[in-house]
Amino acid sequence: METITINDSTLINDLIQINNDRIAGYKKAIEIADRLHIDTLPPIFVDYMNQSELFIEELKPYLEQQAKAATDGTMISGKLFRIWMDIKSAVSGNDQKSLLSSCEQGEDAFTKTYKDVVDNQDWEITHDLLLLIEKQLAIQLEAHEYIKTLRDKDYN
Repeated sequence: METITINDSTLINDLIQINNDRIAGYKKAIEIADRLHIDTLPPIFVDYMNQSELFIEELKPYLEQQAKAATDGTMISGKLFRIWMDIKSAVSGNDQKSLLSSCEQGEDAFTKTYKDVVDNQDWEITHDLLLLIEKQLAIQLEAHEYIKTLRDKDYN
C-alpha cells in the first residue's frame, strides 16, 4: 500500500462515519423487524452490517499511515435517519415495505457520500485508495439494489 498524500484525514473519517451510520441503521432496522415479527430481513441486515465493518477495516490502514485514529462516531445525518426510521415505522405501514423503504434511504445516503468522494477531483489521494473506495461503492450499490428489489416485491 502506497503512502497517501491527503491533506487531512477528514475524507477517510467521513467514509468511516457513513459506514458507522449504516451499521447503526441496520441495528435499528433489526429491532424494528423483530418487533414486526419479520424473520427474513435480519440476516440480510446483519450481512450489510458485516460488510460495513469490513469496509472500515479496509480504510483504517490509510489513517494509520498518518498516525490518525479512526472515528467511532456517526454523522448527524445518520442519527437523524435512525430517528426518522423510528417515526416512520410508528406512523406509517408498520410493515416490511416501509422498513425496506427506510433502509433504502440509508443506502442512498451511503451512496451519496461515496460518490461525492469519487467524483470530487480536489482530493489528493492515491490511486490505491481511490480503487478501494470505488470497490466499496460497487459492493454497496449491489446491496442497495437488493434492498430496492425486496422493497418492490409483492408481499400479498
